[in-house]
Amino acid sequence: MRIEHVEIGAGGVYEQSLPEGWTCIVYVRRGTVAVGGEEVGMHETCQLARRGGDGLSLACVGGRAADVLVLAGEPLGAPVVASGTMAEVDRAVIDYRRGEFGLPWEHTLSDEEWARRCDERQAERGRGTGGGVDEDGVRSPFP
Repeated sequence: MRIEHVEIGAGGVYEQSLPEGWTCIVYVRRGTVAVGGEEVGMHETCQLARRGGDGLSLACVGGRAADVLVLAGEPLGAPVVASGTMAEVDRAVIDYRRGEFGLPWEHTLSDEEWARRCDERQAERGRGTGGGVDEDGVRSPFP
């Protein structure tokens, strides 16, 4: 599995190889990127079909930098359902309320707001705070 936060300068290109059979989703936080000839704008998502080891190429278009989230990995091969029995739905609601589905995520949060939210959540669970600051002075919400 690969999770990447990528910043692409205006007119720049980001390329990454992906193992054969992996699925990839690209979420554009800011700016616009071209993926396979299609433009994907701010707060839009695209999914790339599985292919034989093709790489990912994102071209920043529109004259300003782009900020994207790349999620890639081997498909689980497990069924995904949109509903279930009332008992299963009740269990899912209980799990959600316990925080077992991850953080609620608002796509409009800034990086700083997201980091604060992660720190607060970790503190609630008694796990300390996020990962600190990297070598470029960017604060990471990840432990």
